[in-house]
Amino acid sequence: MPDDLVMPSSPEVERALIGVMLLDRDAAGQIAALLSPKDFYDGKNIDVFGKLQARLAAGEPIDGVVLSAQGVLDQADFAGYVDSVTSTGAWKNQAEVLREQRQRRGLIYAGRRLCSAGYRPDCDVPAALRDGWSDLDRTARLSLGTETSPARALNDYAAQVRSWDSKPYTRSGIRELDDAIGGGILPGQILAVVGGDGSMKTSLALAFSENYIRTVARPVLYLSLDMRPERVALRRLLPLADMSEKRLTEAIRAEPDLFAATLAQREKIDGGRYHILDGPMELKDIEQGIAQLSPGLIIWDYITATAGFKSEMECQRACVEALRCWQHKYGASWIVLSQMSELAKAGQRQGDYAGRASGGNNLSRIADTQLELYMDDVEPQPYQMAQGIVPKPQLVAIVTKCRSGVRGSMWSLEYSGPTMSFTGRAERVRREKKRRQIFTRN
Repeated sequence: MPDDLVMPSSPEVERALIGVMLLDRDAAGQIAALLSPKDFYDGKNIDVFGKLQARLAAGEPIDGVVLSAQGVLDQADFAGYVDSVTSTGAWKNQAEVLREQRQRRGLIYAGRRLCSAGYRPDCDVPAALRDGWSDLDRTARLSLGTETSPARALNDYAAQVRSWDSKPYTRSGIRELDDAIGGGILPGQILAVVGGDGSMKTSLALAFSENYIRTVARPVLYLSLDMRPERVALRRLLPLADMSEKRLTEAIRAEPDLFAATLAQREKIDGGRYHILDGPMELKDIEQGIAQLSPGLIIWDYITATAGFKSEMECQRACVEALRCWQHKYGASWIVLSQMSELAKAGQRQGDYAGRASGGNNLSRIADTQLELYMDDVEPQPYQMAQGIVPKPQLVAIVTKCRSGVRGSMWSLEYSGPTMSFTGRAERVRREKKRRQIFTRN
């Protein structure tokens, strides 16, 4: 790269924009909301814009007399900025110029980082490429001239739909539940599964992935941040072997032929399309795995087990922000598991089903569909009481959010306790205690 190249910038445009802010309070508020100090390149202009932006945010005046009296700008600087203005109505075009130049600088910085990484003998190529794509993605999203036409948005979506091999719905294989969530989850959509410990979140996620492998036949990536990968893999064998986890574990040693036959059956069904990555994993590790495997379905088990954060709240916010980007960038369907907060567990016992996950409700806001799982104790029948039989709990799936389905519906899912799997049958249920009506008509 030639040494005489100059970094893209326009000091005169920067001064003119600051001059507009000093002359027009209304325009100043819009400019301060639209731009940031990073859009400026000259050090002095960066400092002045930052101070004006902060004063506007605090509701403080930015007229020349006050700024001069408080030492923010001397009279000569104030006059210089104001004299740079040719028309206060030109500020939108000037803002676009600054933002485009910032993007050009971003391209240069990203290119330099990629070149520097490529020359290093110990270069981590996947990491360098991932960081490069992230840099370019952030730079692309800086544009002020964003296309706002509905036709453009629909054409982009139509191109995405045409790229699908068929109808790649992610379904559970439980017909009643799939119908209740609008037929399934499409690429780019997020299904959140919320529940407490032992509520069969993982089992339901495995049911979705099993049906996906058999019907869509695209790769599945299971991010096992809570459970060891061998346990997830073993859980997927239980329905095929019709055994409990403990019984199948014993068969590994006592009946190796049986175990080998079950494993061979599993591998034949999977066809090399099922992948398990285990923790601890940070967001950068997760994205690297996604970029390498290009899965059609991604299961994140569970979101607040992602490493690198000080608190569950911080973790969930960062992970949700990553999800917003990845759900469109990679075109996969997402199933995200989240532990239920203690407050929500207490609410469940009182009949309140709000799907509140541990760490906050950020996940609920971006999910297209959300299921809350609840293990409901079943009253024993007289004959069961006489024989000391404790009936297994009823597993209820509540559709707490759904963009196209039956929001608020509740389904008792028939399951096998030993194999921790589902039979494919479900029955609609209702609350025993109805909520009280709080509004009445006159």
